[in-house]
Amino acid sequence: GLLVAQADAPIAWRPFSDEVLAREVPSDRVLVNPNAVDPARYHPGIDGGPVRKRLGLEGRLVIGFIGTFGLWHGAEVLARAVRPVAEALPQAHVLFVGDGSTMPKVREIVAGDGVGGRVTFTGLVAQDEAAGYLAACDLLVSPHVGNPDGSRFFGSPTKLFEYMAMGKGIVASDLDQIGTILAHEKTAWLVPPGDPDALAEAILRLARDPELRRTLGEAAREEVVRRHTWTAHVGRILAKLAERGLLLEHGR
Repeated sequence: GLLVAQADAPIAWRPFSDEVLAREVPSDRVLVNPNAVDPARYHPGIDGGPVRKRLGLEGRLVIGFIGTFGLWHGAEVLARAVRPVAEALPQAHVLFVGDGSTMPKVREIVAGDGVGGRVTFTGLVAQDEAAGYLAACDLLVSPHVGNPDGSRFFGSPTKLFEYMAMGKGIVASDLDQIGTILAHEKTAWLVPPGDPDALAEAILRLARDPELRRTLGEAAREEVVRRHTWTAHVGRILAKLAERGLLLEHGR
């Protein structure tokens, strides 16, 4: 899960530090530690063929989204981007994996735009099957939006690190922590949050350029293995504990 941010952490993490420091916690006792991924469970070598075959996606260029369809996940933004993407790219197909509170709105948008034939909804899938669904995609989308109440966005989406570990091209919102983890044109293609037209344009950019997807995906995989594994996550906690003198020596 999420730990809070250091007082001198990047501005994107400040909602955490503001909350903790307001409670008079000394800044040297606070650590920012984003979520992470097991790169042995999520990796580019996973065969997405079985999922493609089962869902009838063979020969399609699959644009994937996975999540619990929360208010901040932006699935409706992706739904609004389906029509312009479908009109520009006949082989494009959008795969929504999961379910949740905004699913009725997503389905309403897709039906209203008349693009139901270009979308597949899987419903909820078991966690241990998620990597196979991501492997079935050609590119992955993380269209997060700001908090509905206007408060500062905070969060560390686990799917972001899963996407990175899969080595796929990623289109994501340039939103606070997400824009801190990902680097535009290096590990992902970032777009303004809540803008279906910009999202569609970015999806088409990656969809039409397999080499760009490859280079972004490889860089994202390298970054996540270097910095965002659960081993690295725990290592940062242990290092902070050691810094604070809170670790006992082995055998004592």
